[in-house]
Amino acid sequence: MKKGKIALLAALIVMAVFVLFISVMSVRNAPGRRDMVSFSFGGKAELRNTIEIPASELDSLVMEYGSKNINVYLSEDENVMIKEYLYSGSPKAVASVSYNEDKEVVVTGGEMHSIVIFGFWTEGERIEVYVPEKSLVKLSLETGSGNITSDVSGVREEGSLLIKAGSGNIKLSHAEAENLSVRTGSGNVKLEDIKGNLKVETGSGNITGNLIEGELDAQAGSGNITLTEISGEGSMEAGSGNVRVETDAVTGDMSLTTRSGNIHLELPEGLAFHFQAETGSGNISTDFDGALSYNKKGNQAEGEVGAEAPQIEIHVKAGSGNVRVSN
Repeated sequence: MKKGKIALLAALIVMAVFVLFISVMSVRNAPGRRDMVSFSFGGKAELRNTIEIPASELDSLVMEYGSKNINVYLSEDENVMIKEYLYSGSPKAVASVSYNEDKEVVVTGGEMHSIVIFGFWTEGERIEVYVPEKSLVKLSLETGSGNITSDVSGVREEGSLLIKAGSGNIKLSHAEAENLSVRTGSGNVKLEDIKGNLKVETGSGNITGNLIEGELDAQAGSGNITLTEISGEGSMEAGSGNVRVETDAVTGDMSLTTRSGNIHLELPEGLAFHFQAETGSGNISTDFDGALSYNKKGNQAEGEVGAEAPQIEIHVKAGSGNVRVSN
């Protein structure tokens, strides 16, 4: 019994040291950051700072944190409000605010990062952002290590939304803007109900999306890409992973690529397009094989589907994997 308790204690200590190491390295490696790190046993993140800015006084909001989870909500009034839930009450832990030209407000996270040992069962540090609906020309959110979640459209339709996490997951839903950029170095990206020109990238993680409309550029270094109810055009590329895309409407050229993985593409019925498919080691299967010409090996196919000289190009390439296209 005593040996079991000792083993459990040792395991907890090892886990704490591992979490501590990862946290410190994440903070130190955050671009442009020189944060101080404090340590404590236990503890709870509390509301330490509130920043309130009338929406009439800003067009652009830029938020930069070395580490912290960032959650975006719909504001109940016409003000932008930022609430910082932090472990430390030190003035060095809270954010600074600067006002630039063209009504741009920059919020920079504090210089102190607190790490709580044995605080696994408490809600960690987080930043809550409250934005009036479709009020901003630009919204930029960045964290070095942490997750970013947004369930509101705080940007005008002609505006831009930029979300970046060094290491963390990103969840974005109900967003509409002329330009949207979502990027994480290591983490998953989940998208729901997005409209606009969207560029999404993850170094190591999966990209999943539903109800996306516009021009799409999706890239996953190592991970799967799974997109459903897509309307628009664009390219989807996975370094090592499967690519699955289900379209409701195709308005322009579309390209799907993976170096190692399978590709499954579903096209809407009645679509006219010029088709090219290639696989290094795998099979090509379509619902319109009669319209295609295959090479001798059967790993390349090309043809026109639905009409002569169609305006849309569909290009599918798998380095090592199978290709399946249906309509």
